[in-house]
Order: sequence, then structure tokens, then C-alpha cells
Amino acid sequence: MNAPVLVTGGAGCIGIQVCRELDRRGIEVHLLDLGEQIARVRKALPEKAKVFYGSILDVSSIREAMAGCGAVIHLAALLGVRRTEVNRLRCLEINVDGTKRVLDCAIQHRIKRLVFASSSEVYGEPIENPITEETITQGKTVYAVSKLAGEELCIGYAQRYPEFEHVILRFFNAYGPYQAAQFVLPKFIQNAMTRKPIVINGSGDQIRSYCYSEDTARGVVEALLRPEAVGQVINLGNSDRPTSLKELADLVVKASGNPSVEIKYAADFQGTDRHASREIHRRYCSGEKAKRLLGFESRVTLEDGIRRIIEMNSIFEKWESTELPYLIDEMT
Repeated sequence: MNAPVLVTGGAGCIGIQVCRELDRRGIEVHLLDLGEQIARVRKALPEKAKVFYGSILDVSSIREAMAGCGAVIHLAALLGVRRTEVNRLRCLEINVDGTKRVLDCAIQHRIKRLVFASSSEVYGEPIENPITEETITQGKTVYAVSKLAGEELCIGYAQRYPEFEHVILRFFNAYGPYQAAQFVLPKFIQNAMTRKPIVINGSGDQIRSYCYSEDTARGVVEALLRPEAVGQVINLGNSDRPTSLKELADLVVKASGNPSVEIKYAADFQGTDRHASREIHRRYCSGEKAKRLLGFESRVTLEDGIRRIIEMNSIFEKWESTELPYLIDEMT
């Protein structure tokens, strides 16, 4: 890849690692994100990255950041279960209209390939586990609908413009440093480090597989570079270790060094921003296609990933200030 690569949402949890991975491989990075998000993580971004401030709803910002690029990694989206459910129109504007504007600009700038970050949310409560790319999609949320719409936009643009290549990646529970505190792992870690109770919504038997952001980023860059990925939908996650929320909480307490931290259960979801009807009980991916097409396998264990987050936060942040607002940044 000789031309620069634009990373939308490049200052988010996954975006930071994608920018670092591109930089490590000698690929010039253009980064587009909101000013307040960039300001929070500025020291974590590659020094050589060209930083552009703006929203994917602003075509002029997209065009400025995309000028001279040969490819795009589109990570920017509105996140958060409660935020997207109570702001449905905003979710659709950013995740659907914003994606369309990125695609329009990509065609105008003769972008060769676009990697689109979708989500395991599109599967809803899956009919099978581990989930393959052929598993039926039946998302429960407006966020899931918005991600499916983004996928169809990519497919539609590639159909209309044969020279335009796309890859769709469905992320499974990516986590890592700089992730907003609404998500389960940073929320658990924040509570454990401040000796507050960890609250598990539901029974705690819900099963997920967690993929560290550096691993996810490596898969994203492989999808950008490998010709065999073109036109494919690929699950990207840690397929090796499905983990229950109970197990996750226990691992966090152990890693925190505060063994007296209490684990509580909100079985009826009262006092939370979630609802039982939106809960997914078992969802984890098959990694066979990612391994075959991208040579992808997760490397960072869950224990090591949790330890790294604790170490990073102890260096760069005070725990009292880690709760970030919902932003247009990384995917889950």
C-alpha cells in the first residue's frame, strides 16, 4: 500500500491500534475523528499520523481527510446500547447516512478499497454457536439494523462501481485501552480499581468471546492488504475462549489486586441502561474464515489484556476521570 490510508474513528479504542499497526508497517495514516476524542488520546496516536478533525456527517471534513488516500478503514459510528435506543434517528443518521457520505467521497476520490467495521450485533441471539458468516442475521437493536444497512451500502456501491473493492468485518467484543467506560470490561475494571461493586446485569451466565484491540487491529490491516479478502464478510474476534460474565468479573477482581471487591447481580436489569429483551445470552464466533483469508488468530489472552488495560490506565489516567461520553469512534 503506497498511498495513505484514511481511518475514520481513528482516535477510538480500535482506531488507535489500527493507526499504530498501519504506521508500524510503514503505511502513511490519515486520521479523522471528533476534536474532543482526539484531544483525550493525542499522546497515544502515531507521531507521523496526519490528524483531521471532523464528523462523518460533514462531507467537507471527509474530503479533506481523504485527499490523496488510496484506501479507507471506516470505523466511525455511534455506539452504546442505551444511547442508540433512545436516539434512534441519531444512530441512523451517523451509522447509515454517515457511511453513505464516506462511500460517496470514496468513489469521488477513486478509493481502491474500503474496509467497513460491522458488528456481531447483527446476529442478535444467534441460532448457532460458534457463529459462522453464513449464520442468519437477526439483530435486536437499531444499532444492529444500522450496521446491516452499512454492509448493504458497501455491497451496493461495489455492485455499481466494479473498480471499487470492499471488505466487511463483523467485530466480536473488541476491548482494550482507551475504550469508553460504558462498555463491560472498562466498567468492570474501573469499579474494581476504585473498590466499588461490580454489577452484572442478568444471571452472569451470558457467554461472549473477547478480542484485544491490538489483535483486532492486526486483522483489520490484513483485510485491507490481502486480495483474497475483497468482497468478503468476515467475523473478527477471539474464537478460542468463550467466557461468561461471571468468569470475566472474577478475572477482573483478581487482576485488580483488590480481592474484596464485591460482585453483585441486577437480575431484573433495574437501575441499568439495558433491558432484558435486548440481552444476548450466548454469542461467540468461528474464526475459521478469518484464519483462512487473513491468517488471523488472536494472540493476547484475556488475562493479559485485562492486565494491560489496568497498567495503561494507571499510567495515563486517574480512575475518577475515565468515564467518557458517547462519541463517534470505535466499534464493538
